[in-house]
Amino acid sequence: MGAAGSRARQNAMRSGVVVLGAVAFGYLSFRVGFKPYLDQAQEAMGSSHDSRSAAAPGDAPDDPGADRPGGDPAPSKDPAVVLRD
Repeated sequence: MGAAGSRARQNAMRSGVVVLGAVAFGYLSFRVGFKPYLDQAQEAMGSSHDSRSAAAPGDAPDDPGADRPGGDPAPSKDPAVVLRD
């Protein structure tokens, strides 16, 4: 029974390594395949963030929730903010 248990453990370890390798390969394939789109999205998010921070304090705020009591902003449609909340 000791040899059968050892063989089963080896097979389980081998299967785990194969699964982890497949997941890593899939992740890298996704990153390489969608790299142009990911770069464009990151650039667009960075430029929108820079334009918001570049506004002068005396300017009229672009934030639609700035006139709300307590200054609470309106709910955001940004997925990162939705997931964080």
